Amino acid sequence: MTTDRRHDEGVPVFAGRPLPTANRQWGSLIWGLAALACMLLATVLAFLALFGWSEGRPDLSILHDAYFHRILRFTLWQALLSTLFAVLLALPVARAVALDARLPGKALFLRWALLCFVMPSLILITGLVSVFGRSGWLTPWLGAGWNLYGLNGILIAHVFLNMPFALRVLVFQWQSIPDTAWKVSAQLGLSGWQRFRLVEWPAIRGVLPGVAGFIFLLCFNSFAIVLALGGGPRATTIEVAIYQALKFAFNPAEALTLAWTQLLVAGGLFLLFSQFGRLRWLAPPQGQPWLPALHPFTRALGRLAYVLAILFLAVPIATLIPVALFRGGQGLPWSTLMPVTLRSLGFAFAAATLATLLALGGLELWRRWTAPGARRWVEFAALHHLVIPGMVLSVGLYLFFLPWVNWIRWGWVAVIGLNALVALPFVYHQLKPRVFDFDANYRRQVADLGLRGWPFWHRLYLPWLLPALRRAWALAFVIALGDFAVFGIFGHDSWRTLPWLIYALAGSYRLQAAALASLLLLAFALIALWVLEDHRHHA
Repeated sequence: MTTDRRHDEGVPVFAGRPLPTANRQWGSLIWGLAALACMLLATVLAFLALFGWSEGRPDLSILHDAYFHRILRFTLWQALLSTLFAVLLALPVARAVALDARLPGKALFLRWALLCFVMPSLILITGLVSVFGRSGWLTPWLGAGWNLYGLNGILIAHVFLNMPFALRVLVFQWQSIPDTAWKVSAQLGLSGWQRFRLVEWPAIRGVLPGVAGFIFLLCFNSFAIVLALGGGPRATTIEVAIYQALKFAFNPAEALTLAWTQLLVAGGLFLLFSQFGRLRWLAPPQGQPWLPALHPFTRALGRLAYVLAILFLAVPIATLIPVALFRGGQGLPWSTLMPVTLRSLGFAFAAATLATLLALGGLELWRRWTAPGARRWVEFAALHHLVIPGMVLSVGLYLFFLPWVNWIRWGWVAVIGLNALVALPFVYHQLKPRVFDFDANYRRQVADLGLRGWPFWHRLYLPWLLPALRRAWALAFVIALGDFAVFGIFGHDSWRTLPWLIYALAGSYRLQAAALASLLLLAFALIALWVLEDHRHHA
């Protein structure tokens, strides 16, 4: 057999055919079944507690309480307003980025938008307090009646975190319009409004319900933002009420009722909005050789929106730098900061690695079980944690194991495991297309020769998956690094993480120390983002 030295995406080719593997190995089957069991077991145990299997049972009388109605109304109202502002503000900026060929810094802006979307919430909260808080440098210009805490702060924070997501999806959607459509519109002499109505709007309207629905769910399940900026019981969401019922009042019955409410509403909305298909927000920016000529007034408005978006997304984070560098170290010695930082990195590393292993195990079953029904079960196991809010899963597992587990001592295990499950759907989505391409191109050939075990993984499968593995792991790392909700249930002050240290410092008005800790957290998120973006562009 002659050897061809060419490589296809890192996969060696022999005589025009890639080296094969045995697809009936018991080791990979056991790995896949174990991963499937882990994915489902946490949900099953949490639901046993939610159904009242443990000591507490849901208190249905709370459903008739005015307090419950007020919380539910505010949760829906703030999510609706946040969604409207995020999507409407993203539209003109996305159009300018996609269609203005001379707009400077577009690639860097899109990377910054990605960081803003995956940024740990506590970094943003510290920045907003530094700008808009009681002692913020912009507060004197906002009038005597201004107050960051309450609906104002919640909306600003939600728009900051979610507008970049809508912006990236819309940019990629505008860039998907073919050159021929632009050329035909120019040949027909269509006005700017006619071109928008006949060419642009049909291309973007299909993704708007999905974008709005996803942002609405994120804001509906928001925890850190509302807890830090809510300012009191009048601005409380269901997720924060669950935390308060369990950690402050220790009322499991109330926590179970609120958890069921959140699960039913969030799950129903997810199933509704998931009908609109997948959204591309990690796709690489596409070069467009031909773009329409924009009206000078339209171009000027787009550039103004672009500049305002840059200021809105940059100022709260940039404000942290002088505050942290000049005064941050005075109130936060490195002997305190470093153990917390190392602990956060260790938890995030373990959670990202576990999520990647679970996704790979699930995909091994997906490759073996070619029947559509079996594959749907694997998909459900890997993706159903998108439907179940992390707070609901945390409350269920906390109550289920409470009689036997000392959570003060062993809560860190739950923090790692649940963060892995929260990140699992994103990891699975990143890896599945790569696995599908491998089987589509090489499944028949690898069935012929039968290379098994480590040689297959080392020489074929891992080199093929490596770009996607790096992206998936980096994304999971950022998600786990910024965890706040899971730690809120299982965490303890004796082993705090960076987000909770930032929350404690900001809550005690030690903003300089909080800014220093936030910059440190941001630095690690930036490193992970660089890994994700760099390998996405070179994949």
